[in-house]
Amino acid sequence: MNGSWVVRFLLIAAITSLIFGISVDSQSTSTTDSNDEGATSSPESFDDATESTSGDDFEPKYSEDAEQDGSGNESNSFIGLGGGILAVLFLGSGVFEVLKIAVLMALFTPLLSKKSRNDELNKGRILGFIEGNAGIHFSALRDGLQLANGVTAYHLQMLETQNEIISWRDGKLRRYAAAHLSTEQRAAVAHPVIGTRLAILETLSRAGQLGLSNAQIAEQLQLSRQLLSYHIKSLSEESFIEKVLPKRRSPWILTTNGEEIIVQRNTA
Repeated sequence: MNGSWVVRFLLIAAITSLIFGISVDSQSTSTTDSNDEGATSSPESFDDATESTSGDDFEPKYSEDAEQDGSGNESNSFIGLGGGILAVLFLGSGVFEVLKIAVLMALFTPLLSKKSRNDELNKGRILGFIEGNAGIHFSALRDGLQLANGVTAYHLQMLETQNEIISWRDGKLRRYAAAHLSTEQRAAVAHPVIGTRLAILETLSRAGQLGLSNAQIAEQLQLSRQLLSYHIKSLSEESFIEKVLPKRRSPWILTTNGEEIIVQRNTA
């Protein structure tokens, strides 16, 4: 769940690659050492070898250097692959909360599966906090309850497995809400009118019934065309804004729902 099994597979693959690479490298090193010992044999043996390979009877033999180089390259490839996977997982978890949660669940859930006295207490605290703060993300939940990363991830996974809560990805974050919310409530929580979306509504509120086009909104808020289109589409689908005329480039105005959001914001 939440990618934990994928992370576990990648960790197993990384560790296996490292072990195999180190094993191949050790075998290559031991072979090289044995060849070096053979090369330092007595002068008589060297003379015999010289005589046996002199004249017309000389036959070039396959050098083991190429084989040893191949083994070295193979071991380096496996070690590099394993190290690369581990680096991506642990460096990426420092940037993306979604990946961090998956890594935590993959590593700590098996360790915390044994019941303790505080399990039910922490589980109840987390569930109550989520019910009172629908849409809260992992870090805010962890800090609000002052729990460790592993404990928080473990109980969140258990609650979601038991259908007590739901979660969804929001950019780099993962947000949580109680599972008993209605479809409308889930949509409102999953797409809260904050940040850029709220700024668009406030801009249209000031424009009144004349409305504003996409280009005018983008100019006033200094938004890119792609980002503005994304938020305009979401606001339109949720009936917060509508077009003045049924034309492609028609200006946008607030609906009754959009006006209620602005009123609630101003009276908060």
